[in-house]
Amino acid sequence: MVTEAMIEDPSGELPSEEIAADDIGGGFIPVPRPQVAGVEIDGEEVLLEEGTRNIHWLNQIGSVVWASYDGSTLDQIARELSDIFGADPDLVKSDVLELTRQIGRVGLLEGVAAEIRPQPTGPEGLSPGTLIPDFELPDLEGRTVTLKDFRGEQLLLVNWSPRCGFCDRIVPDLADLQSELREQGVRLLLLAIGSAEDNRLQLEGHGLGSTVLLQDDIDVNIFQNIGTPAAYLVDADGQIASEIAVGALDVPVLARKAAGGDGIASDEG
Repeated sequence: MVTEAMIEDPSGELPSEEIAADDIGGGFIPVPRPQVAGVEIDGEEVLLEEGTRNIHWLNQIGSVVWASYDGSTLDQIARELSDIFGADPDLVKSDVLELTRQIGRVGLLEGVAAEIRPQPTGPEGLSPGTLIPDFELPDLEGRTVTLKDFRGEQLLLVNWSPRCGFCDRIVPDLADLQSELREQGVRLLLLAIGSAEDNRLQLEGHGLGSTVLLQDDIDVNIFQNIGTPAAYLVDADGQIASEIAVGALDVPVLARKAAGGDGIASDEG
């Protein structure tokens, strides 16, 4: 099944050249839209629409069907899956059709009109100029570190998890920018869940030398109810200096902005 989050109205009206999801039949050839990127997490596919904050989760069955979109018709896909799993052909065909219609309804397939849905409010985050409350967290060596320890430094503060597929996707981007960030006087600071070892292995595997503070079971209010990855720029006085960036597309954009020296409030003057 498809679970969705933050579905946006793509156009305001259904394009005439696209079919309705309910009209998808066995002869339909499903083609994922090119702006949809997938990441597999624990056997389930997580789909991200580039240029939006739309995220879709497929369960294991939905992930198998999604992976079968190889230019074959749905009838052909259903027969192949029936043979592979030894399942009833009619039942498999019914499941493949229904799953594909669900995927089409949320706008992930070429030639299928997304249904118009109200746009939920995305995470707003804290306003620029907000002073971040101090906190105490352990680093990867178990030493207690406070936010005040970084006062006088500009920060790229990132909500992080080594188990997050989207975090893993952007580690190379952050590693590529670390020299430029240092040149701009910006410290990359990850507020991470997970174990010290998992975080260390992930970052070392990509050559990313970031400061990591572990926030398991500790409430850091600035990222409350916001997933990973998400980020703020923080000025030298400990105030938020950007709108929140959320997701594998927006966080690297904010990092590049920080690496270019723009968008961070200065403590001079």
